Amino acid sequence: MAGSTNRENPMYIEGNTVHRQQAAPNRRGTVPNRQEAAPNRRQTAPRRQPVLPEKTREEIIRDRERRLSAKRNRERTMTINLSYVLFLTVVTAICFCACIVFVHLQSDITTHMSAITALETQISDLKSENEAAENRLESGMTLAEVKQRAAELGLVYPSSSQIQYYSIESNDYMNQYSDVNSD
Repeated sequence: MAGSTNRENPMYIEGNTVHRQQAAPNRRGTVPNRQEAAPNRRQTAPRRQPVLPEKTREEIIRDRERRLSAKRNRERTMTINLSYVLFLTVVTAICFCACIVFVHLQSDITTHMSAITALETQISDLKSENEAAENRLESGMTLAEVKQRAAELGLVYPSSSQIQYYSIESNDYMNQYSDVNSD
């Protein structure tokens, strides 16, 4: 019986399947030498075949057909069809093209970003140049210098007869559609 010790035989069987018999330990906790345990080994009995009910001829034929069809199905699933190979090739090509398009779009985005950065740098340079020119113009001429230059060119202040006043009825704005009369 599995798991129990035999009093005549110091060998025991562990579990339900035994590959190699081992000597049972003594009660005092010491293991006997292999040479001492070897002559006491027991011969194992041959395995009993389970008794199965006899099958009818039709059941045997059905079992064979089921096994053959299962074998054919396994063989069919293990083979690679030409259509499957073509499908995988097309899917791989589509994935490859999608990757190429993605890389191309990413490089375009990088190129456009660098162009935008260059244009922003150019805009900031032009703005600083424009501000410098405005500062030069504002600091270069004072009102006294303008009057002096106008006198050199022969310009004089207008006389009271040359000044015309206009009254504006609305305070928003005024559109001028023609030149003012110079009487």
